[in-house]
Amino acid sequence: MTLERWTAFLGVLLVVVLTPGPDFAVVLRHSLAGPARGVRAAAGITTGLACHTTAAALGLSAVLAARPDVLTAIRLAGAAYLAWLAVQALRAAFAREPAAAHQRGARSAHPYLDGLATNLLNPKALLFFLGLIPQFVVPGPTVTAQLLLLAGTTVVAASLWWAVVILAAGRGRTLLGRGRVRRAVDGVTGGVLLAVAVGVARG
Repeated sequence: MTLERWTAFLGVLLVVVLTPGPDFAVVLRHSLAGPARGVRAAAGITTGLACHTTAAALGLSAVLAARPDVLTAIRLAGAAYLAWLAVQALRAAFAREPAAAHQRGARSAHPYLDGLATNLLNPKALLFFLGLIPQFVVPGPTVTAQLLLLAGTTVVAASLWWAVVILAAGRGRTLLGRGRVRRAVDGVTGGVLLAVAVGVARG
């Protein structure tokens, strides 16, 4: 693989990684409850990315893409999970004591599993990597190495981005921890997750 091809892949990848979505909402919400929780949520999402990219590299994504029934089941499960996360955020937003409600939600949640499930149950991510990664691979004896390089690049880029998000959330916790601001953050997060859940369910 040439440096130019890898750089082109990195450019496309950064646009995708930096675009806010359900993964971003999950990491941000957990980060506001504490950096350690944000790290665990990000680790779950990164694990999901590693699974998606490895599956694409090994050709498993193509098999799943050929089975519409399997993809439908994954899509509906993902929509249901995102909707559940949205309900938790909206409940905190409309609670009489938002700080206490948020802490109860944080204690009962599992950041790593939230991140992992949010990413793994997103069939669009699976199909995205299936369509993206092969476009930057040069046919030849080093195909496997190239695929693993692109998969590794994806994981590293995502990890660095989540580190930035967690640090930014940590510095803004004082402001974001205020009652009205916290309600607004939880409300926006819940709304985003609910909208994404509906979009995923519709396919």
